[in-house]
Amino acid sequence: MSKIQQQVTMEKSRKNTIRNATYALLVAFTIILSAVLIAVNANGRSSNTNNASIAVGTTPITYVAPMENASVVKDFSNKELQYNDTLKQWEIHKALDITSDTSNNVLAIASGTVTNVYTNYLEGGVIEITHDNGLKSVYKSLEDISVKNGDYVNAGDVIASISTSMARELNTGNHLHFEMYENNISVDPNNYIDFSNK
Repeated sequence: MSKIQQQVTMEKSRKNTIRNATYALLVAFTIILSAVLIAVNANGRSSNTNNASIAVGTTPITYVAPMENASVVKDFSNKELQYNDTLKQWEIHKALDITSDTSNNVLAIASGTVTNVYTNYLEGGVIEITHDNGLKSVYKSLEDISVKNGDYVNAGDVIASISTSMARELNTGNHLHFEMYENNISVDPNNYIDFSNK
C-alpha cells in the first residue's frame, strides 16, 4: 500500500471516529434533555394537582344543626326503604325529618347564599342555600320564610319556621325536611352535622 493510500485510509478512519463520537454525544444529550423535560413536567403536574386540591386561604366549614335541640324523627336512607305514613308506601328517604321541643326556628347550617326560595303543594315552603366546597343545604316543610334569593346568610341565622306544609309528609306533623347535596349529589347530613340525640 502506497503512502498516499495509507493517508487516505487514516483520514477516513479519523473522520469515522469523529462522526461516531459526535453521534454518541448527540444521543447522550438527547437522552439527558428528555429526562430533564420529563422530570420538570412531572413536577409541574404534581404542583398543579396540589394547588387545585388545597385552595389557599380557605378554612374548613363548621356546620350547625338546622334546629336548636334537634331531634331526628326519620333518618336518612338511600338504599333501605322506609315507610311513608302519609303516602302509605315504602320509599327511600334521602333526607332527615327533624323536630325540636324548644323552638320551631329553622337555622342556616353554614354561611352561604340563598339560591332558591319557593313553595309548592308536595314540598311546602322550600329554601336552598349554596355553601363553599360544592355543598348545598335544602330546607322543606317551611313557613314564615325570612330570606329571599340572593341573600347571604351566616351559620345559625334564622331563615324560617317548621310547619306541616309538606303534603307528602303531612302525617309526620310539624317538622323540617332537611337535605344536603355535594356537587349536586344527595349526601347523608349525618356525615356533616352531629345529631347525637337521634
